[in-house]
Amino acid sequence: MAGRFIISEDGQGGFRFALVAGNGQTLAVGEGYPNKVACVNGIETVRRNAPEAVIDDRTGQTLGDQGLL
Repeated sequence: MAGRFIISEDGQGGFRFALVAGNGQTLAVGEGYPNKVACVNGIETVRRNAPEAVIDDRTGQTLGDQGLL
């Protein structure tokens, strides 16, 4: 199953989206948006930008520090 974006109300009169993987794991959560149209626009922005996004790691740690290399 492909990932999906889930839109929900945030309890403060606004909307948020979550990007959820096919296995149900939440991968990312968007900021709060004042209305549903703005929330959908946020989703579309992620869709446009994510395919070519690079990783900008500002932690100062290497993957070897995490036992991954």
